[in-house]
Amino acid sequence: MTLMDLIRRTLISLAILLVIIFFIIHTDARAAVTIEKISESAFDELIHTRNHKMVVTFMAAWCGPCIDELPVLNKLYQKYKAQGLNLIGISIDLEGPRAMQPIVDKLKVGFPVYWYGESAVQKFSIYAIPMIFWVKDGRIVEKLPGRRSGKELDKKIRKFLAE
Repeated sequence: MTLMDLIRRTLISLAILLVIIFFIIHTDARAAVTIEKISESAFDELIHTRNHKMVVTFMAAWCGPCIDELPVLNKLYQKYKAQGLNLIGISIDLEGPRAMQPIVDKLKVGFPVYWYGESAVQKFSIYAIPMIFWVKDGRIVEKLPGRRSGKELDKKIRKFLAE
């Protein structure tokens, strides 16, 4: 083997390694979602679909328990989305979408997150966050306030999907 062959093989191996690294980084960067504003009518349309089940989690960037719960919800979403889990996050931050976006990016949240703002508090009588709404056939069938363990949420989601 000549020196040129050795250099050529080394360069090819290096190029393949760089392509692999690029795809790994690119995939991780795409895992997070971009938070967009959702209007009241668009949100109503989204949750009030017949023959449809949805889990909606209300959160804020300043809420420690909300941030603690996000990785759990993200894992459960990845686990159950193929079985029909529709999960969305709703930010109620006063500062708009930019308040929650860095957190969603850092945690690589894979489910859609929207910014509704503080008006959601009054409209949906939110008295604690995080708060999860369980929506079935266009109706809110349960409100679950406070942070829950992964085990409890897993059980709750399995039951909800089976109903």
